[in-house]
Amino acid sequence: ADADGLEGTEIVEGDEVAAFLTDVPMQIGRARGSRRYRGRRIDLDFHNADIHNILRLIAEVGGVNIVTSDDVSGSVTIRMRNVPWDQALDVILQAKGLGMVRRGNLIRVAPLSTLEKERELAIARQKQQVELAPLETRLIPVSYATATDLSPRVQELLTTRGNVSVDERTNVLIVRDTIDSLDDIEELVRTLDTQTPQVLVEARIVEATSQYVRDVGIQWGGNVIASTATGNPTGLIFPANVGVTGGNYDQNSPTAGLTPFAQRVATPNYAVNLPAQTATGSGGALGLTLGSLGGTVNVNVRLSAAESTGVVRIISSPRILTLDNHEAHIAQGTLIPYSQISAQGVQTAFQEAKLELRVTPHVTADGSVSMHVKVTRDEPDFTRTSARGDPTILKREAETHLLIEDGHTAVIGGIYTRNTGRNVDQVPFFGDIPILGVLFQRRRVRDERNELLIFLTPRIVNRAESLRR
Repeated sequence: ADADGLEGTEIVEGDEVAAFLTDVPMQIGRARGSRRYRGRRIDLDFHNADIHNILRLIAEVGGVNIVTSDDVSGSVTIRMRNVPWDQALDVILQAKGLGMVRRGNLIRVAPLSTLEKERELAIARQKQQVELAPLETRLIPVSYATATDLSPRVQELLTTRGNVSVDERTNVLIVRDTIDSLDDIEELVRTLDTQTPQVLVEARIVEATSQYVRDVGIQWGGNVIASTATGNPTGLIFPANVGVTGGNYDQNSPTAGLTPFAQRVATPNYAVNLPAQTATGSGGALGLTLGSLGGTVNVNVRLSAAESTGVVRIISSPRILTLDNHEAHIAQGTLIPYSQISAQGVQTAFQEAKLELRVTPHVTADGSVSMHVKVTRDEPDFTRTSARGDPTILKREAETHLLIEDGHTAVIGGIYTRNTGRNVDQVPFFGDIPILGVLFQRRRVRDERNELLIFLTPRIVNRAESLRR
């Protein structure tokens, strides 16, 4: 049962060259403490014991067969407590300048010098076999890669007698070498000659905008006239007539045209003129006029209010197909003209406002996609213009490196903005009076929200063909 715990070097029957090339150095390195020991723990206490007897004891405990060469001799004095038997074997061999080579359940013990000589003979025999082996020529077609690019890799596997050439017209490697070398080269080409992965990259740019505006205003004023014509003389030569009126004039007043008041004073003369911005199809207004029978006293009140709510959702979905490690670029937009002043005068230039996607994908060995992505969205803003009326350009951009699994979606960026405002126009002092101050104010409330999200989804189109390894 403990034989499985031996981590000595195993050698397949008939593979003596590989055995001597690798096993002896491995045994030496492990004897220095780098080896992991798993054998049954034993106690050893001997004085001048024959090494053959010690090896027979270890073989019995470990359940293995140990064969020693004729030049293995000497005695061993050893005292060990609770150590794995395979570690004890390594220590004893190192102390006596011995090495071991394992073939299955059989361990061969010999001096290190003997093993080194056998190793050198095996290497020489292998070289001789290579030099005497017959040469063959094979045509190795390359389907997806370039034969010129694979040629340096093939050169590394050639023997000293081998050579390789490239037929660029047919993209074929012409290799002449030994059979074993040709088999290795064909395996290498088969592994490297796979389809280049193609990646379909889809970006979804979602932009949602909501806007709310409310505007409430008031206009009011009036006229009071005392004169001999109205039956209210002042009793004075000067002033014989007295009139009190507002300081503003609006021809759209419902009292415009009233007589005899309109003949004397333009009406309505609003003392407070803070209307909301209303127009056809936007908001509403309500007017109220009060006046005396003779027209000596008139009061005009006009309330106006407007409220607007808007929600806009824009989805852009550019997609592009590209090869592994190749940059792809797709753009769509428009040219915005603007005025440019130079020594020759005013000239018209153009500024691009476009949606642009740049991506360089790389397919990893496990089928994920590593990408360098740059997404740009520019659009004109006609609500903010220059002195000449040229619109400004709203620019949004995201650039990043990320790793996404094939077919999965990731949010690579998001921008959320909110603009709120509350404007109050009022008559000084009177607008600050509690409760009554609303009669001297115009109030505007604005709330604008904008959210931009960028989603990215890569898909490997030829996954089965390009990732077979």
